[in-house]
Parts: sequence; structure tokens; C-alpha cells
Amino acid sequence: MPKQDLAVSEVIGVVMLLAMVITMMGGVFLFLTPYVNDFQDNTAWSNANGIAERLDGRIDVVAGASADTGLRTTVPTITSSIAPLSTTEVWTVAADLTADDTLTITYLNQTSFSIFAQNETATSAVIWTQTGQESFDFNSSNEEIVINHGLNVANMYIITIYDDDGQEIHKQAKISISGILIKTKVQTGEHSIALVNDARYDKFSNEPWTISTPPDMNIEELFDGTMRASLSLRTINAVGPMPNGRNAVFDIESAGPISLFSGDAWNFRFTFDSALGPTITPQMNEGWLTDYTLNRASDTLEQHRGISPWLRISGSDGMTIDKGGSVIDLEVDLQIVEVSK
Repeated sequence: MPKQDLAVSEVIGVVMLLAMVITMMGGVFLFLTPYVNDFQDNTAWSNANGIAERLDGRIDVVAGASADTGLRTTVPTITSSIAPLSTTEVWTVAADLTADDTLTITYLNQTSFSIFAQNETATSAVIWTQTGQESFDFNSSNEEIVINHGLNVANMYIITIYDDDGQEIHKQAKISISGILIKTKVQTGEHSIALVNDARYDKFSNEPWTISTPPDMNIEELFDGTMRASLSLRTINAVGPMPNGRNAVFDIESAGPISLFSGDAWNFRFTFDSALGPTITPQMNEGWLTDYTLNRASDTLEQHRGISPWLRISGSDGMTIDKGGSVIDLEVDLQIVEVSK
């Protein structure tokens, strides 16, 4: 064979070999790409989950501490971003603090409330907000009493009603809850984790929010048959912009816990409304009313102990415990946590 033909043959052979190598590498790459993407997604999700657990744990430590107590923690945010969630939930809690009267407080507008005491024992009221408070004295009446104020009650207020002896006979509070949102990019879009009121919610792109961990509410029956209910309401307020960067440094500080209820209570009721997603409030109501619904379906409501609807069975008017007719041991506190960089 002539030398020039041999050289051409060798070049063609090398080219074919390179083509085969490239083809095989391309096939391997195409074959492994989904697994590599899944591995990257799992790594990113694991990192986001670690961020959520670390922040939630640190906030839990600080939340019940005295005012101006806090800590500093560093969170690696290489694949995730952290942002505040403002006014994500709104809770209202109310209860009579005496068996001698049944009271109802109605929000009329931004500057007025009405108070109705069935047995006419209410003679004064105090409205507290984070920016100030006002006191009101009035005569007992068998009709609704309207009080006008100049406070900002849009996000938070506590109204306490007193009798002639200066004893607390009723309390109602509205609490707007803020939290933290952790977002992580994945191949299918974005994964989100919301830390709100000591609860956790998860969401993937094109899917609704799901409840991973519900709010911290405990209900149990004591040895004497009395029902005990404890609830912690926790709001996380961002002071300035959220920390960012590969290693974000968070300063977490307590503004001091506030005791809303502690001891015997009658006609306890609460409402919950979430702005996180349209499915959260119905899911939460359904979860709270599961035992009630089962007893109702089996015609054994007289045996039910625990959460039940305050008025309508859907729970749209709020929830109560033991149908609101008996005394309960009630513990409700508000924890205000501030996060800054």
C-alpha cells in the first residue's frame, strides 16, 4: 500500500475513534444528567432544610426569654435566599375570665369597638397596642357599649374588660403573625419553606402549600376532667433588611413574652386566617375539627372532648373547646422575636 494511502487511513481511523469517544461521552452525559440534577436538587433541598431547622431552633430558644435577650447565629445561604413574611396569619383569641357573665367584643371599625355584657358587669376597658394604650370608664348597661379610641389596631391589640371591683372579667386579642420565607431554586422551579408561628409550611412550584408542622397548640384532659389548652403565638419581626451573603449572620432578639391568658377561662374561642395560600386555613380548620367531625358522623357528640366549632359547624365563626360551656385551664402567650443583621 502506498505511504500516502496508509497515512490517510490512519487519519480516518483516528477521526472515527474520536467520534466514537465523543458519541459515548455524550451518551453517558445524557444518561447521567437527570441523576446529576436530582443530586443537585437533593443537596439544595437538604441545605434549605438545614437552614430552616437552624433558624427555627435558634428562634425557639430566644422566643420565651426575657426582653432584650438574644443570640447571634451564622447561616450558610449559598443556594437559598431568606426573606421576611409580613402579616401572614391573623389570630383572634377571646375568653371570659369569670363564670358570672358572658361578654362579646365586636370590632366595628379602625376607631371603635362595641362591648356587650349579658349580666351588665362591665364598667371599664383598656386597649393595649405596641405603640400605646387607652383606658375607658363607662356605666354598666343591658345594651351594647361603644368605645372610640385613637390607637392603631390594624395588626395587634389586646382589650381587657373590668368590673366594678377592678377585676378582669374578659379579654380579647388580635395578633398578626409574621414569619420567615426560605426559597431555593431547583430544576423544576423553586422550593419554598415558610416558618410562621412555630409552624412549618412547604411548597414546590405549581403545587399548593402543605402543612409540615402545625402551630404549637396542646389540648389535654386533666385528672379532674377539666380540659387544659395551651397556645403560643409567635411573630417574627424583621428589623431592617434580612441578612444575606454566603454566610448570613442573624441577630435574633426577644422583645419579651406577653401572657394573654393564664388560669380558668370560660367561653374560649379563637379564629385563624392564613394569607400564605388559599388551602392553609381550610386544612387547619379541618385538622382541628377531625375528632369533632368523626363524633358527629357517628352520633356520639356527647362524648367529644376537645376542639369544636364556636357557632357554625364549618368553623368559619371560630373554634372553642368543650362547646364553650365549661371552664377550661387556659394558657396563651404571645412571643415577639426581632431578627436583624
